[in-house]
Amino acid sequence: AFFVAQEVGKRMLARSRGAAPGSFTGGRIINIASMAGLKVLPQIGAYCMSKAAVVQMTRAMALEWGRFGINVNAICPGYIDTEINHSHWQTEQGQKLVAMLPRKRVGQPQDLDALIVMLASDQSHFVNGAVIAADDGFAV
Repeated sequence: AFFVAQEVGKRMLARSRGAAPGSFTGGRIINIASMAGLKVLPQIGAYCMSKAAVVQMTRAMALEWGRFGINVNAICPGYIDTEINHSHWQTEQGQKLVAMLPRKRVGQPQDLDALIVMLASDQSHFVNGAVIAADDGFAV
């Protein structure tokens, strides 16, 4: 995430330097963190630390690059049913985890679509440095 954001940021910053005063040339960076970056979970401490770093990186970049019209935000998804973990949700352990969730369900990748589209659009021009939990209430 860091290296990609740095490369994208360089291009956005270069574009903004050559722009006419007052014109919008910034951009949008949307980092994908995790609710594990907001809430420490047992047995995955290193993962939680890495996702917390993405959260703080988002805030730091928003602070540094916001004045150039670059909005940097993060989404912190909860448990999402993906190709990688799909079979886990069918196991006894997976079902126990689902039973502990506030609404007793895991999300689908498309549950994040509207949020990503909004953050990428002009509708989010006043949203910068936000870390948005998209976790169906898990981190509450």
